[in-house]
Amino acid sequence: MRVGTSRFSPGGRRERDVEAATDSAPTVVQVEPATSSPSPTETAAGVPIRPDLGPPGAGAQPVDQAGSGLGLVVSVAVSLVVFVLAIYASGQATANRTPLLQTTNGVYWFVAALAVVGAGVGAQYAERVASRGIGSGIGRTESTLATAWIVPSIATASAVLLVATFHNALMMAVGPLVAFLGNAGALLSRDLLDDAADSSQHSATVIHTLVVHSVAFLALSAVYLNKLPTPVSATLVAMFGGLLILETLERGSANRSRRVVYALLGSLAMAQATIALNWWLTHGWTGGAVLLVCFYLAGGVLLAATQRSSIRSRDLVEFGLVGFVALAILAITA
Repeated sequence: MRVGTSRFSPGGRRERDVEAATDSAPTVVQVEPATSSPSPTETAAGVPIRPDLGPPGAGAQPVDQAGSGLGLVVSVAVSLVVFVLAIYASGQATANRTPLLQTTNGVYWFVAALAVVGAGVGAQYAERVASRGIGSGIGRTESTLATAWIVPSIATASAVLLVATFHNALMMAVGPLVAFLGNAGALLSRDLLDDAADSSQHSATVIHTLVVHSVAFLALSAVYLNKLPTPVSATLVAMFGGLLILETLERGSANRSRRVVYALLGSLAMAQATIALNWWLTHGWTGGAVLLVCFYLAGGVLLAATQRSSIRSRDLVEFGLVGFVALAILAITA
């Protein structure tokens, strides 16, 4: 038996007894874990850290398209021009029976034409910049048919016509507002349509539809409010309606030539509706609402024809029922 040495402490005897007891028991060797450097998932203090999962998916990254800011600049510039035109038109009315010619002249309409053309050119350029994805590396596919100019140009024309028709102080605020919202809303709705995922496609479609129909109502009402001669009013309504139908068909899957033909058919239907409406003595805004219903019917049926191989009976019932109810309400309240 091995006798342990004394350790010069009050408990030395007890320690010797413990050592003597351990000599008779089997020796158990305990291996202390070797001290190693902290793993990549731990800090020096041994606290676990979150592993690097890499960059987030591309779908979650916000995309800042250069065309969006440019479209906003164009919208502000056009609204400023319309504001100047509203000030110019707020003069003493003449004896002319056509409201939009009572306080305007050639200078007004020349500047107005420049504003309409400028809105269209600026919107189309912003669309092209966005399609190339300048500054973001991600862009949308450029359309085979240039239609980005349609809604901004017609919205600007609507603002110009309304300013010339009413030529009062209120139009100094309403006219620029219509021009700005029409231009900015048109470009924004197209961006939403092109960038929307499957889950948000319905919301983007609703926003685009509301923008197009709001601009259609203002443009068609501005024409009807002035009680222009039938050839002039029918031509303007056909032009506005046909172009806006062409923009609506952007959501379809038809090719370029088919969309153009359908837009021409829609413009012809709008012209015929205007000829019939001119025989109905009603208020100006009511007449604009009737033309809006006709636009809704023509554009909706033509869009359904481009989205599917054949028009379903459900589509005809839906558009026919909505159109009939809307026209009945307008006829009663006229």
